[in-house]
Amino acid sequence: MKKILLLVFLFLLSGCGNSKYIVCSVDIKNNVENYNLVSKYKIYYDKNFATKIYKNEVYKSNDENIIDYFEEYKTLDYSNLNDLYGGYDYEIIRDKNSVTVNVTVNLSDVDLKKMVDDGEIDKNYVIAQKITVSGLKKIYEEKGYECYE
Repeated sequence: MKKILLLVFLFLLSGCGNSKYIVCSVDIKNNVENYNLVSKYKIYYDKNFATKIYKNEVYKSNDENIIDYFEEYKTLDYSNLNDLYGGYDYEIIRDKNSVTVNVTVNLSDVDLKKMVDDGEIDKNYVIAQKITVSGLKKIYEEKGYECYE
């Protein structure tokens, strides 16, 4: 009986396996700056509103200075975003020729009002302190990402 209750609890806790998300991805080869970026974002949502964003960005280069730059820049960028708005949990992994950035943005913990006030997000994408999936999709598509379900 305990095993059945545990299975039911895990089933309910996992949201019945019905997590809905949109994937946005980009693959950029920048020959001028000597790096490649492969990036994939998952926008989790409920109804029309995003609940969480998972970001995976991999910057590759044979130039150690470029790798140094992305490691420092991304660390500072996500640290500042978390300090200013909250909700950002990130990990920066440095290898010889790459920097991998894994970020989870828990949108229920993000100060969206402050982001709008600071001009980080268009006010038309936020309704009742929730950000719309269509707004996030538009933001990423304007940056060159291709989004699909």
